[in-house]
Amino acid sequence: MKLMTLKQFEKKSRGSLMRFINGYLKTQSKKQIAVVAYTLAKSKLPRLKTRQKALPKRKAKRKFSAKQLKAQRLFAKRARAGTLRRKR
Repeated sequence: MKLMTLKQFEKKSRGSLMRFINGYLKTQSKKQIAVVAYTLAKSKLPRLKTRQKALPKRKAKRKFSAKQLKAQRLFAKRARAGTLRRKR
């Protein structure tokens, strides 16, 4: 059986659609039919209105000068080598 488009289903009569749905439901297990019934009943309930939490504001990235970047690289290099000078 090929998948029919929504327009094709809309062209069918109401009775034809009911027979199609009943035929489908007859092939399903009791549990699957119960799940469908539950979702149908749930869709009729009103939506609960919940407030969305505001996303945290992101801080702007800092721009470092060429001098600062050079100092950072030197610090990292000395840290890897284990030759950092101690403060007096």
